Amino acid sequence: MDGRRLSRWLLSGCLVAGAMGCNRNSVQSPMSPAGQSVPGVATISPSKPFWGNSTPTPAAPVETTIEMTKKNAPPKPETLVALADVQLAAAFEEKTAPSSREGLLDMARQGYQKALQIDPKNKQALLALANFYTKIGDKERALETYKKYMTLNPKDAEVAHKVAMASASWKDWVGAVGWCDKALQLDPENMTYRKTKAFCLARGGLWEESFKILCQIMPEAQARYDIACVMAHQNQMDACRQQLMLSMKADPSYAPAQEFLAGLDQPPGPPAADPNNTIQRAGYTQQP
Repeated sequence: MDGRRLSRWLLSGCLVAGAMGCNRNSVQSPMSPAGQSVPGVATISPSKPFWGNSTPTPAAPVETTIEMTKKNAPPKPETLVALADVQLAAAFEEKTAPSSREGLLDMARQGYQKALQIDPKNKQALLALANFYTKIGDKERALETYKKYMTLNPKDAEVAHKVAMASASWKDWVGAVGWCDKALQLDPENMTYRKTKAFCLARGGLWEESFKILCQIMPEAQARYDIACVMAHQNQMDACRQQLMLSMKADPSYAPAQEFLAGLDQPPGPPAADPNNTIQRAGYTQQP
C-alpha cells in the first residue's frame, strides 16, 4: 500500500469514528486560543469517577456540631433548680408586690417540678421543692416530699434534722422529736441534733426528758437555764424562776442565770434574744 492510499484510509477511518461518536481518549474539547469552545465542535466533559464526585464534601466542624447538640438538648435539672431558687428568693423580698410574688412562686414551683420530671430522683430538686412547700406553709406536701427524699437517701442525717426543724416551725413537737431520733440513729454523737431534740421535748412539755438530754452535753447550771428560757417563752414565769434558782444553786457564778433572775424583778418589757442560749444556737428560730 503506497503512501497516498494509506493517508486516505486513515482519514476515512477517523471520519467514521467521529460520526459514530467514538472518542474515548478525548478528555478535553477543542478550545480556541482565548480558552473558548470552537464553534461547531461539540464539547466533551470529563467522565465522572465510578464512585461519585471526586471532590469530597467538607464535614461540619466538630465545634459547630457540639453547639447544635447543646442548643437542642433539654436543660439540666440543676439549671432549672438554680433558676427557681432565684425566683423563690425574689418572691420573699420585701419590695416585691403581692401580685408579683404569686407569679414568682408559681414559676419557682414549676421549675422544681420540671426538674423532677427530667430526673425524679434528683436530690437537689427534691430538697428544693420540699423547702418551697415549707416556706409557703404547705405542711402536707413538704412532708411528702421530704419522705420521698429520705426513702431514696435513707442515710442522710442532715436532711432528717432539717425535717425536724421544719416540724418545729409548724409547732409539731412530736413529729420534730421523731425526726430528731431518726437523725440521731444515723449520727448518735451529733450535738446539734441532741440540742434540737431537747428543745422540742421542752416545748412539748416533757421537761424531765429534755433536762436529762441537756445534762448529757452541758453543765447542770446551763441546762436548767435553758429550760428556764423555754418556760419563760411559754409564759410559765413561776416555773422559770424555780429553774433559775436551781441553776444558781448548781453554779452560783453562772452569770446568765443571775442576770435573768434579776431581770424578773424589773418592769416587764420585750424579751431580748439570749446569745448564751444553747438551744437557740441549735438553729431553731421561733416562727410567728
